[in-house]
Amino acid sequence: MKATGLMRRTRSPLVLVVVLGLSFKADGQQRADSRPENLITIHAEVLRQSDCHVDDEAFTASLALRLKLTSSSSNPVILARKIEAPIVRVARSVEKGQRNEFLLAPDPHFAVADLPDAPYFGEKPDHRVFVILSHGESFETIVQSGVFGANDPAIAGKGSGLLAKGSYVLQLGVMTWPYQWPWFSSDTKPDELTLRWRKYGELATGLVYSDFAPFTLPEHFKNPPCPPPSKKLRVLH
Repeated sequence: MKATGLMRRTRSPLVLVVVLGLSFKADGQQRADSRPENLITIHAEVLRQSDCHVDDEAFTASLALRLKLTSSSSNPVILARKIEAPIVRVARSVEKGQRNEFLLAPDPHFAVADLPDAPYFGEKPDHRVFVILSHGESFETIVQSGVFGANDPAIAGKGSGLLAKGSYVLQLGVMTWPYQWPWFSSDTKPDELTLRWRKYGELATGLVYSDFAPFTLPEHFKNPPCPPPSKKLRVLH
């Protein structure tokens, strides 16, 4: 089964606004073998790209990405089917990304509207909400993300949040536990469920980074105006 998420980005002269936001670092007080990066690996692939005009300085490249989340644990892994919008980090090459030489690596701040209630969590994982993966098994989902490009390469750069036209690689940071602020309201902590569901597997609850996926900001392309953003959840940079 595949799930889908939606994230749109717009830009104003003063701030960058990201819709249906980005993740934050998870609580690190887990056993070493239960750290999210030891439970799940993520392969990212750009399926589709479309571009639209923001203002005289910038355009948005909207990306549909397939994420393949694979269990790397020797124990069963309990994974939420709902994968929240990823952090996007961009580098010129895989090698530069591996050295943390990113041209784009946002530090998001959230502006949140009313939150929906999280689903009910019973004595065992609900198969409609969670999937349990054995070692080597995978779950796929499609998310929408994007980056900002500069019409004039002179204004592109790390400080502006705009990328010059050309070839890049992106890396996604995925929050594997979405049922918390800033996406849902819930009185149940993931640590409680980790203990409650221990006999069924290890619950994935942290931030996991994908491998690197190539994409290109083309020199020439159709550039219609961008649609207005949703106001459900904004992330201000």
